[in-house]
Amino acid sequence: MILIFFAVAFFAGCSSITARLPDRAPDARDTPTAADAQMVLSILRNQNQSLQSFKGIGKIKVRYKQKLKFDERIAWIGSENANLRIELLVSGQSAVKMSTDGKWFYYYEARQGEPLYKKDPATDASLKRIVAIPIKVSDIVHLLAGRVPLREHGSAKLIRQDSANSYVLALKRKWAGVTEKIFLDESKSRVHQIEFYHHTGSLVYRVLFEEMQNIDGYQVPAKLRILNDDGADFHLIVERYWTNINVSPSMFVLNPPK
Repeated sequence: MILIFFAVAFFAGCSSITARLPDRAPDARDTPTAADAQMVLSILRNQNQSLQSFKGIGKIKVRYKQKLKFDERIAWIGSENANLRIELLVSGQSAVKMSTDGKWFYYYEARQGEPLYKKDPATDASLKRIVAIPIKVSDIVHLLAGRVPLREHGSAKLIRQDSANSYVLALKRKWAGVTEKIFLDESKSRVHQIEFYHHTGSLVYRVLFEEMQNIDGYQVPAKLRILNDDGADFHLIVERYWTNINVSPSMFVLNPPK
């Protein structure tokens, strides 16, 4: 069942997401205010909002505890409302297909004898049942579209990291600590890392933007990496990327094999 475990590893980073900030560059020595935090948060919410659909092809490498487990090609289509379809290509053939139309999650695996087909309700809670890291489908769509997934939070605080000449935007739950950290450069215009946290304070997973590219005016990933503290390391290399493609609901539905 290696294919089942690694099929979505591409969801799995240092360039960065570029946000468009006002021309005025605040003094780096200034202590960030609540208004600064809200300004950055507002910009992140609007990043690439006109990018409504996309598709791409590339390569995925999966390591577990520093050992290479998987190195294959993938293709994907995504659109707003967390619609996503991916295909894992082995020796040029589609070996695994996974898709969600927002209502159902579909899985198809070609194998000797009967192919494996599953159709389950899509809750968007996580894909932990398939991979070791609980990655939300909506998070994957955001990341591939060059956007930052933003967790629900009660407050936001922008913190200057003096040792690194950079900033961290910390999103805090109302009652239970930090839910997300967004790491920005000194200008507060580039996101290079995101971390998501459990209620206990332990890391859920970390996203690294290793390289970005400009496609049709959109800053989207060229190299994306997702990893956790348990040794799972998913690395996506994007070879081709198309923006605002024509999509239909049927693209995100996998029918049972005949």
